[in-house]
Amino acid sequence: MENFSGASTARLGARQWLAIGALGASFLVVAADSTIVYAAIPSIQRALDLSTATVQWLMSAFLISFGGVLLLSSRLAELFGRRRLFTIGLALMTAASILSAVAWAGEVLIGARVLQGIGAALIATTALPLLAIALGPGPARVRALGLWTLIGAFGGTTGLLLGGLLTDTVGWRWVFLVNVPVGIVAALLAPILPADRCGGSGHPLEVAGGVSLVGALTLIGWTVVAAFAPGSSTGPALLRLAAAAVLLLLFLVIEARTGRRLVRPGLLRSRTRLGGLVVLFAAGTLIDAVLLLVTLYGQGALGLSATGFGALMVALTLSSVVGSYVGQVVVVRHGLRLVALTGMSVAGAGLLALAMVNGPLDTVDFLSVLPVVGVGAGAAFVAAQIAVTLGASDADSAAASGLSDASFSLGGALGLAAVSAVLVANQAELPVPMGAALPMAFTVTAGLAAIGLVAALLLMGQQRTPVPSQGT
Repeated sequence: MENFSGASTARLGARQWLAIGALGASFLVVAADSTIVYAAIPSIQRALDLSTATVQWLMSAFLISFGGVLLLSSRLAELFGRRRLFTIGLALMTAASILSAVAWAGEVLIGARVLQGIGAALIATTALPLLAIALGPGPARVRALGLWTLIGAFGGTTGLLLGGLLTDTVGWRWVFLVNVPVGIVAALLAPILPADRCGGSGHPLEVAGGVSLVGALTLIGWTVVAAFAPGSSTGPALLRLAAAAVLLLLFLVIEARTGRRLVRPGLLRSRTRLGGLVVLFAAGTLIDAVLLLVTLYGQGALGLSATGFGALMVALTLSSVVGSYVGQVVVVRHGLRLVALTGMSVAGAGLLALAMVNGPLDTVDFLSVLPVVGVGAGAAFVAAQIAVTLGASDADSAAASGLSDASFSLGGALGLAAVSAVLVANQAELPVPMGAALPMAFTVTAGLAAIGLVAALLLMGQQRTPVPSQGT
C-alpha cells in the first residue's frame, strides 16, 4: 500500500490525485447542496402540490439535521474513524438523493432531505482532515487547502447555477440525482483514502450522549420553526420541548458519567465567542430567507426561469465571497466588532431598501441591492467565524468549528420559517407572493439581521487577528 506521508516531499502520485478528486468532489456536492434546491422550489411545489407553509421545510429539514449532526461528528469519528465515517456519509447522502429524486409526496421528500443533511454533515467534517492526512505537511497540502477554500466559497454559486440549469432542462428531480454519480465514484475510491488511527478511541456511551444532544437540538429547532406555521398549537410544541428537556438531561448524565465533554462549558464563557455565534445565526437567517423570497417572487411575479433565478442570485453569492475576503483584511487592522457590526448594518440596510421600494420589485432592484446585502453578510460572517474559533485550544477547535457551522445552519432554518409565516399570514400563496407580503417579509428579515448587529455591539470584542505570515 502506498505511503501517503511521502506526498509532500515528492510529486503527487496517482493515489494522492485520486484522493484529492474524491474528497474535493464530495465537498463540492455538500457545498452546492446548500443552495441547489432553491432554484427548483417552485417546480417542486407545483409537482407535489405543496403549500407555502410546507415548502420552506424542503430546506429547513436539511439545515436542521445538518447543523445538529455537525456537533456530533467529531465524537463519531473517534469511534468509527474518519474514513469509515466519510464512507457512511457518502452512502447516506447518495441513498437520500435517490429517495429525494423519486419522492411522490412532500412528506417523503422532506424526510429524504433530513437524511441528506445527516450525510452531508458526516462528509463535511471528515473530508478535510482526510485530505490533510493524505497529502502530509508541505506545499502540496497548502495548495490543496487553498483549493478547498475556493470550493467552499463558490459552492453556493455553483449550486444556484446548476440547480437552475437542471430544473429548466431535465426537470427538478435531477437536482437530487446529480449527487448520485459523484457519491458512487467517491465511495468506490474511499478504500484508497488513508486509514486514520482515531477509529475505536471513543466509547459508545459517549456517542449516545452526543445523539441525545443532537436530538434535543433538533426538537428545539423543529419547535421554533413550527411555531411560525399557521394554525400551530401549543400542545405538540410543549410535548416536543418536554422531550428535548429529557434528552438534554440524559446528555448531561452521560457526560458526567464518562467524564468527557462534547463541548466544554468553558468554551462558551467567552463573550466574544458567544457574540460570534449569534452573528452567524443572524447571517444564516438573512441569507436563506433572501434565497427563498427571491426564488418565489422571481419565478412567480417576474416570470424568471430557474436558470434566470440562479444567475440573478450570483449577485448575492459572489458579493458575499468578496465581503468575506475584505472582512479578513479589515479585521487585522480594526478588529472583530467593527467588521461584524458594519457588515450586519450594511446587510440590514440593503434588506430595508428592498422593503421600501415603491411598487413591485423588478430585476434591476435586486441587481442593485443584492450585492450590498452579500458584501455585508460576507464580512459579518467571516468576522463572526474568526470570533468563534479565535483562542480555542487544539482540543476545542473541532467543537468550536462545529458550533460555528451549526449556528449558521440553524439560523437559516429560522429565517425560512419566519418569511414563510409572513407570506402565509398575508395569504401570499404561490406562484405569486405579492402585495404587502414581500415588503413585510424583507422587513422581518432585516429585523432578524438586527439581532446579529446587537450581539456584535454588546458581546464581541475588538480583538484583531494576527497578520498571516508569508507563504501560508
